[in-house]
Amino acid sequence: MARFRSLPGAALAVGAFVLMVLLGAGGASASALWQQSATATMTVTASGTWSAPVFTTPACSNVDNANKYVSLGYSGFSEAPTKLTFSAAGTNGVYGPSADMAGPFGTSGTVALFGDSTIFSQVTTTPATVRIVATFSNGVQATTTVKVSLDIGTGNKKIYCA
Repeated sequence: MARFRSLPGAALAVGAFVLMVLLGAGGASASALWQQSATATMTVTASGTWSAPVFTTPACSNVDNANKYVSLGYSGFSEAPTKLTFSAAGTNGVYGPSADMAGPFGTSGTVALFGDSTIFSQVTTTPATVRIVATFSNGVQATTTVKVSLDIGTGNKKIYCA
């Protein structure tokens, strides 16, 4: 050991070694504190209102030669509506009485719209705008419109896709 002490810088090397050992001993407890985990609790509350599904404009098709009704094809719902409500307005934009159509409906399908429907009772000009409101099981509603032409004033109750 006496020979070691006589080497230049030996005291500095021993001091550095002792310091490393001391810091190393504290390093284990510091590492243990670093690796501790904590538990957090998070509560998530969803909004009470969900946005309505998109109700795209139905595809209108003339289906009979007498032109007594048209077929309105709808698609794209993620769930089936429980009710469809129809109302119509002439070019003045005033909607008359509405009529409900109960399901069952699918997420896509067709419905028939007749020219003698009560929704056209106050329509005096053509084309008519038919408003369709889809109601879903959770009460959410989605709305769309489609244009149809009517034989106004002839009494024949004919309807055509506009």
